[in-house]
Amino acid sequence: MYRKKMDEHGAITKYKARLVAKGYNQEEGIDFDETYAPVARLEVVRLLLAFSSIKGFRLFQMDVKSALLNSYINEEVFISQPPGFEDYKNPKHVYKLKKALYGLKQTPRQWYEKLSEFLLSQGYNRGTSDRTLFIKKKREDIRLVQVYVDV
Repeated sequence: MYRKKMDEHGAITKYKARLVAKGYNQEEGIDFDETYAPVARLEVVRLLLAFSSIKGFRLFQMDVKSALLNSYINEEVFISQPPGFEDYKNPKHVYKLKKALYGLKQTPRQWYEKLSEFLLSQGYNRGTSDRTLFIKKKREDIRLVQVYVDV
């Protein structure tokens, strides 16, 4: 994927390229087994907002643009050479991925698993009614983390 970054006057300041997998070509059972990434239920988000309003909690929202690129994949995934980066000496060679890419069906699930492992290792407990809510209590303090994986 190629993109031009422009300044406020419309002048091109930077050219960006991002490798994106053609996940729509993947077939269940052949290219991937499971794609499920838990999604926060709207009712739980509403309850969290109402509860924090009543209790006077400070809320922080974070959107991590490159989050999906920070996970390793458990399966063997190969991609063909991207346009513009073909090796003309070895045109039939493919790349074996070590990390997830945008577009892969497995990417959201892998990222959620990595984040969950980290939060659990830091003393958080997973919510019982919503698997995307993580809770950490320390004396009278409580920290809530609601995870939403948007693809």
